[in-house]
Amino acid sequence: MFTGLVEELGTITALVPQGAAVELSLRAPLVAADAAIGDSIAVNGCCLTVVRRDTDVLTFEAGS
Repeated sequence: MFTGLVEELGTITALVPQGAAVELSLRAPLVAADAAIGDSIAVNGCCLTVVRRDTDVLTFEAGS
């Protein structure tokens, strides 16, 4: 069960289909400032791994 604090409300900047998966990009400047490739970030209760970081946008890959 997730018991952490909500650090920031991000904004979806891109949602790109990748076959059975999707590439999800979120603008979240506060979280992105400290994030690195490979970090696990909880997004709406689902832990996703950062695959790309561009200033204040984090990108994740999610499968079905």
